[in-house]
Amino acid sequence: MQLSSRTTKRSISWHRPAAVATTAAATLLGLGMASAPASASTYDWSVTCSQVTVDLTGYNVIVVQVVDVTADGKALGPELSFRDEFHKTYTVPSHSKPVSIRLSVKAGSDDGQSIDETKTSPVCGAASPSQTPSSSAPATAAPTPTVTSGTSSDASSPLPSPGTSSASAPPLAETGASGSTPLVAGTAGAVVLAGAALLVVTRRRRTAHR
Repeated sequence: MQLSSRTTKRSISWHRPAAVATTAAATLLGLGMASAPASASTYDWSVTCSQVTVDLTGYNVIVVQVVDVTADGKALGPELSFRDEFHKTYTVPSHSKPVSIRLSVKAGSDDGQSIDETKTSPVCGAASPSQTPSSSAPATAAPTPTVTSGTSSDASSPLPSPGTSSASAPPLAETGASGSTPLVAGTAGAVVLAGAALLVVTRRRRTAHR
């Protein structure tokens, strides 16, 4: 019984330092992550006549950030909190004049990236100045059609030059040569050669019979 109690005490004495070391390491790791700078955080937000889009990424996951979006000082929604990422689209109420939209992001730590920017939401359907016609510009008069004398055939036909004769030149006389002349000549030559060869063969046969 005494040996068993001693073994249990030794086991407990070995486990206590290990547990303390593990707790200390986890605490240091948590503190290091909390104090890490949010240098990789990025944000992008756009404003149109009807909505506001907010995209926030790369923030510290240990601390909490708070987002608030207002239009002319009025909140477009409740304040929202996030840790590492935030993506949301807000609806802008209909308005008859431009509205000032403000984005506020409060980082949860001193090294986090806070945002306080303002953009303008235009009126939906409003024409830009470049599309509005100017009332001072004079109206362009329609061109007056030019009336020409004579018929349309006289106006379109070119006048002959003084030194040019209207009579057409006589056609050239045909020489009799055509594209088939070489073929006829070649055929005639082949017939002559075949006749000469036949004559030679006939003479030799007669000589052989004598």
